Amino acid sequence: MHRPVVKKADGKRKGRGFSLRELQEAGISLIQAKKLGIAIDRRRKSLHKENVEELKRIATQKPAPEKKEKKVEKVVKLEEIKGVGPKKAQQLAKAGIKTANDLLKANLKEVSEKSGISTKVLEKLVREAEKLIKQS
Repeated sequence: MHRPVVKKADGKRKGRGFSLRELQEAGISLIQAKKLGIAIDRRRKSLHKENVEELKRIATQKPAPEKKEKKVEKVVKLEEIKGVGPKKAQQLAKAGIKTANDLLKANLKEVSEKSGISTKVLEKLVREAEKLIKQS
């Protein structure tokens, strides 16, 4: 967070934020200031040249990269899928499938060979798993 420098008799200290007039003088909008992480003090009405210069310096610097939102994948248990009981869940676990998300990502032929469940049934289970995940 960028803050202005306030001069005091015994030295300098960090201020609460730049004034709107200082932002305007530096040619920075409120939206740009927020994106750059510049603190804004709406109560301040003053205009200090040092702060305007600091704002111009900050504006010319390369902006910090925006954080990307991570998709949080909801984990759906196998037993929640229509058609999967304790026995099928155990068979799928033998094939390395522990959640509905794993089932969607898996190669159905390999899962069929390892679990002993036909590919036709697995395709049906995949459709049900997709429905469940879309609902959540």
